[in-house]
Amino acid sequence: MAFLIPIAIGAGVVMAASAIREYLKTPPPSPPPPPTPEMTQKIMIRNAQEKLGMDIENHYNLAVCGNSGTGKSTFINCIRGVLDVEYSDAFVYIDSGSAPSGINETTMIPTHYCWPNNELPYLSIWDMPGGGTQKHPGETYFDDKTLYAFDCLLLLKSGRFTQLDTDIYRKAVEYKIPIAIVLTKADNDIKSRMKIKTAELRCKLTKSEYNALMEETIRQLKNNVKSELMTAGFPEPNLNAVFVIAAQSYRDEKLGFLDDIECPPLETEKLFLACCNIAVYRRRNA
Repeated sequence: MAFLIPIAIGAGVVMAASAIREYLKTPPPSPPPPPTPEMTQKIMIRNAQEKLGMDIENHYNLAVCGNSGTGKSTFINCIRGVLDVEYSDAFVYIDSGSAPSGINETTMIPTHYCWPNNELPYLSIWDMPGGGTQKHPGETYFDDKTLYAFDCLLLLKSGRFTQLDTDIYRKAVEYKIPIAIVLTKADNDIKSRMKIKTAELRCKLTKSEYNALMEETIRQLKNNVKSELMTAGFPEPNLNAVFVIAAQSYRDEKLGFLDDIECPPLETEKLFLACCNIAVYRRRNA
């Protein structure tokens, strides 16, 4: 902070000046220490939380982030057991309602949702705009969207790692923000492999064969993540933070719609519980 001394004539100024002279005759005390990186980060986080209007006193806050088109809004609907709605000019936002989805970009600003019927009153899940677009460039996505302000990040991805995925992961590690890598649309991978296997065997898979195929698919998808992260220069990741999910099956099961022949939810429930667990742990051990 800078202090300005007015230029004027008078006893007060003389007294002030003489006092200053006396101060200058002795060595100064040590300067105040600069903010530590931790304190700087705390200030940044608090500013971001205020900017977003985030209720940190009453809610744990999870953010769903990643590339555009990975199914973030649909995931948020599925995990809360609400149906999808397509975005239109008539859409009205309700925090316990559906996150709109569609072919084009639908989430333009960070938007929070809660669980219907007050099921989980102290948990908010945030739908972040998809990155890697003209409106939300990947190079500055993590900082622009203040992802460092959340209790836990869920990085949704389908297919191979993109530069945005890598940047988000790297920044999360740098800021020590818990992050889960969420492989969406795994049911499509399983269905595709099942068709190939069925064609090879020329008959339908038995239940045990189908379960084995699912387990092998999950293992392969997770190993792909490990390989891609290590290729990008990261140390070997903990695969306990990588989740293979079928979110729509999770919702169907929650609503009683899931048919026995359809793909099960896979690790969707495990993902949800892990993220909530780490959020609670961080708050209680801060």
